[in-house]
Order: sequence, then C-alpha cells, then structure tokens
Amino acid sequence: MRKPLMALAIAACLILSVIGGLLPILQGWIFFVIALYLFATEFDTGRYYVKAARRRWPLLSRWIARARNHRWAPRHLHEFDDLTDPDR
Repeated sequence: MRKPLMALAIAACLILSVIGGLLPILQGWIFFVIALYLFATEFDTGRYYVKAARRRWPLLSRWIARARNHRWAPRHLHEFDDLTDPDR
C-alpha cells in the first residue's frame, strides 16, 4: 500500500511543481525537490536516474554534497546523498 501512495504523492508534487512554474505565488521548485527526494528514496528506478544525473552533471552532485553539510539541512538529506552518490 505504501508504494502506490508514494507514487501518488510524487505525481501530486510534480503537478504542483508545474503549477508553481506558471504562478508567481507558488514556488514550484520546492515541490520538484520533494518529488525528487521521494522518487529516489522509495524506488530503485529513482535512485538510478538521480545517480545518472549526478554523474552527468557534476555541478549537481557538488551542490547536493555541499547542501548536506549545511547547518540548516534536514537530516534526510544525508540519506538522499548516501543513496544517490554516484561514487558509491
């Protein structure tokens, strides 16, 4: 039951991300980051795609690694970085 609910939550976040891209009131990138996190932590396919993106764009990988060590970073960012690190 958890996987279908997560897939629904990811779809809802992506829809809100698109709406947020069109409306200046709603910040769409926040919903995109949440959807990316859920996709990578819940599904093996998501981990594969995020690892591939981090391999392809090293700037993205460095940005995630720097954000992990930021003092305001949520503790879940450590899990996300560990799961999607292309060097591991």
